[in-house]
Amino acid sequence: MKIHPTAFVEPGAKLADDVEIGPFAVIESGARLGAGCVIRGHAQIVGSVILGEGCEVGHGAVIGADPQDLGFDRSEKSGVIAGARNLFREHVTIHRSARAGENTIVGEGNLLMVGCHLGHDTVIGDGNVLANGCLLGGHVHLGSGAFLGGGTGVHQFVRLGDRCMAQGHASISQDVPPFTLVSELNQICGLNVVGMRRAGLSAATRQKVKDAYALIYLAKMSLQEALAAADEQEWEPEAKAFIDFFRTPSKKGVCRP
Repeated sequence: MKIHPTAFVEPGAKLADDVEIGPFAVIESGARLGAGCVIRGHAQIVGSVILGEGCEVGHGAVIGADPQDLGFDRSEKSGVIAGARNLFREHVTIHRSARAGENTIVGEGNLLMVGCHLGHDTVIGDGNVLANGCLLGGHVHLGSGAFLGGGTGVHQFVRLGDRCMAQGHASISQDVPPFTLVSELNQICGLNVVGMRRAGLSAATRQKVKDAYALIYLAKMSLQEALAAADEQEWEPEAKAFIDFFRTPSKKGVCRP
């Protein structure tokens, strides 16, 4: 274990044998840090935080702080759970759940660049890239394999599907279907074809997703009619996931072209 002499580690924190902790970092007693974790200088791991193996927390980042909720009772016990191989760069902030006994959840292999924020009760999947300054409000659900351009802002309670892509500075206050591109204010502007190729989706699968996109967005019928028409066809799993996304929208609704 490599702990800088100026770092403060509270008794009760559980650290793997090869954890590295930089100067002036703070690790509170509720922390559980897996093998190979690196905590850079001035970073803080606050309260009940579990980091899987191989995570890195950048300079000045704060993981596990209280939610920004005026009605929150600070005596409530909650936390943050992050899987393996996440990279949280400088000044990333991730807040703990606002619900007693629950957690803000981060999957595996995510990259949160400088200054990103995950609000309380956010849940994100695996392999996402959030460029500098992305802000996710409380209770946001982000799938896996997504890319959010720098400065993207996501309103609380919004869902973003797998392998979607957001233009830099996009303002998102409605649900974003999987595999789509979203820009500016809730504007869907096509499919993330490059992302699907990089994910190894075959040409046939990509075409099925395109067909599903055309049925939902481009056919001259209501959403209910489009979903009924979809029920009469066979779909590959990715295309079905796209269609099913529209069956359970959040109260915010779903972004449109």
